Amino acid sequence: MPSQQPAPDTARTDPRRSWRIPDDRRLPALEPLASAVERHEPVTLRETVWDSDERVLAAEGVTLTRAQDGSWSLDHGDGPEPVGADLDRPDREQPPRDGIEVFLRGRAVATVRVRDTTTTLVTLRGKDGRVRAEIADVRVDEGDPDTSVLRSARWWALSDDGRDGTTARAAERALDDAATEPPSTSAVAVPPAPVLAPERRGIRAKRPRSGTAAAFVLRVLESLRADLVAVDPRVRADDHESVHDFRKVVRRLRSVLAAYRGALDREATEALRAALAEAGRVAGVARDAEVLHGGLFRSAARAPDGFVDAPTLDRIGAQAAALRSAAAAELRQALRSDDWFRTLDAVDQLLLRAPAGPHADDDAAAFVAKRIDRERSRVRELVDGGAAGLDVLHEIRKAARRLRYALQAAGDVADLGKRRLGRLRRVQETLGDALDAAHAAEAYRQLSGPAARDGADTFGYGALATAEHAVLERGLRRSRKVLARL
Repeated sequence: MPSQQPAPDTARTDPRRSWRIPDDRRLPALEPLASAVERHEPVTLRETVWDSDERVLAAEGVTLTRAQDGSWSLDHGDGPEPVGADLDRPDREQPPRDGIEVFLRGRAVATVRVRDTTTTLVTLRGKDGRVRAEIADVRVDEGDPDTSVLRSARWWALSDDGRDGTTARAAERALDDAATEPPSTSAVAVPPAPVLAPERRGIRAKRPRSGTAAAFVLRVLESLRADLVAVDPRVRADDHESVHDFRKVVRRLRSVLAAYRGALDREATEALRAALAEAGRVAGVARDAEVLHGGLFRSAARAPDGFVDAPTLDRIGAQAAALRSAAAAELRQALRSDDWFRTLDAVDQLLLRAPAGPHADDDAAAFVAKRIDRERSRVRELVDGGAAGLDVLHEIRKAARRLRYALQAAGDVADLGKRRLGRLRRVQETLGDALDAAHAAEAYRQLSGPAARDGADTFGYGALATAEHAVLERGLRRSRKVLARL
């Protein structure tokens, strides 16, 4: 019969300790350890595990499960986390894909495992009736949907009230003794938990020798691939600053592939750079719309008092918000396209095959130093060109950024004067502020056209554009000073 006592307070701290139990041994006697011991009826939760036919989620160490109540959860190795419906696909009956599309890449998913988790709770109370400790005896039975053959895993977990009292300590010692004692002759071994076996996507090529240019570039690309996999779901969820972070990762990838040409096969790296450029273009439009929307009130503060009244600001804000929303939706759509999936596949194939370039076996330090020197010369030539138009400043900014990313990627490979990274960052920020002001001024002028056709007052748009143009002029003067010091 179920216990007549109140349900245990589950608001405990994280388990202070857990034990893997390899057989069906019983919990130790707990009655001597507490004033009251409540044994609750076992509760079984059935879940289904979903994956593609190729088991791509299992290959990435990710588990997608659906509970009996229809809720979904994702486990990236740190425990399951609830996940809601996709931002643009609110049907909760369909598997949520935004968090894992970077792995699935359009593949269909279906149930590949059925999992039953049976939990038996034992609550230990003190003399005052409060919960001092709680023990969970958990068993997981898992198998294929079409077979009755199951494998199991079992463990005990101890939680306490956070006070490290005598009851919790005594329970921990008893559980530790029971878990580590030799199994009895009647104990039945618990088979190990099943592991979804992923199918390999391709044969991994022989890795380049350590200390070579190819090994260095592959190590950097593997790190950037991890960053890309991490930021992709955030863009799909429209998280704050996710577009900016996504754009930075794409730029870093393209910069490394360009700055360190020759370590890997050029045909493969240039094709990947072109594919990443298209993704970066769409992300750039979304980011520009974000900057415009986020900087609206700053632009209004720069305009003379009374030039932009509240109704005009509200109207412009609504337009800017609509532009940001549309651009973000376009980026999310691009990340669901076959083109983006092929780009992700190209990144994986480059890391998998490691196609050698003409400088693959060069010493990494010498190769990096030579390529960094070439990137410095490229920046110097642009700065010494003398022209200072927006197009030229944009090219200088891109070259300085590529040099900075190349220096950061170099790590400790060689002493390359990385103390100048701060100066390169200031160049990028100063030129970026000027270019952002130019973009904002042009955007306000473009927005004033539809406003005029709708009969709205366009004076406010002109005031905002004029204020940003003044910022642009100041930014150009600062940029010339920064470049002179560079």
